[in-house]
Amino acid sequence: MAALQGWTLGWIGAGRMGTPLCRRLLAAGATMWVTDTDPARVEALAKEGANAAATAAAVAEQAAIILSMVPNDLALLAVARDVAETIRPGQVFIDLSTVSPAASARVAELMAARGADYLRCPVSGSTSTAATGNLTLFLSGPDAAMDRCEALLAVLGREVLRCGAGEEARAVKLMVNLVVALTPAIIGEALAFGGRLGLEWDAMLDALSRSVAGSPLLAYKVDMLKARDWTPAADVDLVAKDVDLALAVGLREGAPMPFSALARQFAAAYQTSGEGGLDFFRVATWPERLLANNPR
Repeated sequence: MAALQGWTLGWIGAGRMGTPLCRRLLAAGATMWVTDTDPARVEALAKEGANAAATAAAVAEQAAIILSMVPNDLALLAVARDVAETIRPGQVFIDLSTVSPAASARVAELMAARGADYLRCPVSGSTSTAATGNLTLFLSGPDAAMDRCEALLAVLGREVLRCGAGEEARAVKLMVNLVVALTPAIIGEALAFGGRLGLEWDAMLDALSRSVAGSPLLAYKVDMLKARDWTPAADVDLVAKDVDLALAVGLREGAPMPFSALARQFAAAYQTSGEGGLDFFRVATWPERLLANNPR
């Protein structure tokens, strides 16, 4: 795969999702400049052919197209301010993080002031789909910049959904993540119901995943649920952050969100018990806690 031979790209944020995506760009032949708050992550990618950069501003000095994937609004704004020190007209800044539309709009202002293009590109999927290039990408921004980056984005994801010219991609990602956040709580209730009727755990999971209730999300998590292995692909803390973002936007816009508020309470319960770092599908075990004193 050499679809990006001759491209010079920058990557900011080599975390759980960022690292496999950066590796895909390297494998596609791109020259990569990488930075992260953890030097060990950069060192690992440098051993695979990336060039280490000390700061986001240094990345923007070297790369024609700069990509970032960071944890939250504050991190993105810090990165964007750093990038804005050196980014120039003709360059493109693409952010793949899950952040609020308001923070993203501030980044748009910073890039516009420098004459650079800005694409919002939050992703949907897991660490495994990031590694295999099967993410869904939600994309918004200037059409010309989207066209220019089409080959690059095709390396990162299986499907690119163009959402609009502004912050629409941010809104779409938060909408999708609300359904994602609710899913383990609903599945947990169904499993508890079946368990009280004498059904076996693995058999119930097979039935759910092969029925009309099945989904790509459940397919990713079936083996985890069967093994009760909560090694995180996306942890409870991360999902709670995303729901908090959506609830804040919903409050401002007057959107009714009772189920999303309930999903946040499930997450809070696991965070309070010290399990915020576990995979968010740990929430599917919530009925077991209520039934612990009434087993069958």
